[in-house]
Amino acid sequence: MTPPFEMRGGHVRRDGRDVLRGVDLRVAAGDVVAVLGPNGAGKSTLIKALLGLLPLSGGSTAVYGVPPARFRDWGRVGYVPQRLPMGGGVPATVREVVASGRVARRSRWLPALTDRGADRAAVDRALAAVGLAGRDRDTAHLLSGGQQQRVLIARALAGEPDAFVLDEPTAGVDATSQLDLAGTLGGLVAGGRTVVLVAHELGPLAPLITRTVRLAGGRIVADDGEAA
Repeated sequence: MTPPFEMRGGHVRRDGRDVLRGVDLRVAAGDVVAVLGPNGAGKSTLIKALLGLLPLSGGSTAVYGVPPARFRDWGRVGYVPQRLPMGGGVPATVREVVASGRVARRSRWLPALTDRGADRAAVDRALAAVGLAGRDRDTAHLLSGGQQQRVLIARALAGEPDAFVLDEPTAGVDATSQLDLAGTLGGLVAGGRTVVLVAHELGPLAPLITRTVRLAGGRIVADDGEAA
């Protein structure tokens, strides 16, 4: 089976500094991988490079067997960045941000689509899963940092992807919301979804993890369950 994510000899150089140094990583379908390591180890760089959001200066990466630049089926991947991107124009509501996760089922980067039928139902489910069903008309950028993180998680959930990539999903999120997130991810994992997440501490997510990958100095220094 083609792995959702694979990097071979991945090397990333930014601002004159080597951030990743010859990383080999294969994430199999159904893996729940935690990428751990100290600040500056290259954790966020690794997952962004896996998705083609940062260019490699050496090596290769693939999403479901296809280089990111040529991959078109982005509806299969849900990405949760560390923070809500700032955009111009009219401020977006929580529902509009979450609804934009449905667009990835058709294209990679397009504005939000209308809430109709299956799209609306998926958005409603995602909002309920992160405890924001009653905040859907609020302006997303006026929420707290933890609430904004929950909006981003809901956006990924709304797209109903096969694989989730989360960059520090518990950062700035209170203990109750972390437990809620663990419950949500637990349901996804039980359904066979693939999850890759960056974290400093796993907390309530720890029981879900099937594999930990530790980075230091831009290299993988430990991998306790490398996919076959």
